[in-house]
Amino acid sequence: MNIAIRILLVAVAGGAGAVARYLIELALKNSPLGFATWVINSLGCFLIGIFGGWLANSQCGWSEEMRTAFALLTMTGFCGGFSTFSSFTLDSVKYYEAGDLLTWLIFGTMTLFVGLFGCALGFYLGKHI
Repeated sequence: MNIAIRILLVAVAGGAGAVARYLIELALKNSPLGFATWVINSLGCFLIGIFGGWLANSQCGWSEEMRTAFALLTMTGFCGGFSTFSSFTLDSVKYYEAGDLLTWLIFGTMTLFVGLFGCALGFYLGKHI
């Protein structure tokens, strides 16, 4: 698969991920504590875990080219466009700068732990699909 095809796969799936992110942000726009960012990052970690776990399962039977295309579409593209920790860090800095240290601590801790747990759970489930 040539580089132009790879870039196209990432671009299309990344756009879809960004649109999905935007729709969730709209749906949760009135939620407190950066909840929309937390939901997006947690779901993104879970999804990348599912995709990575599924690819790690040697029984999928796909060629290396198909596995690469799937990884570019799902993990690099969709998950990359959907969930970024840059939004998480910006929300965190805003809480810190506002002097809301309890919210900063709760939001940061929950995002990290739920993200790690979601990825591990998704990876496990992906390996067993």
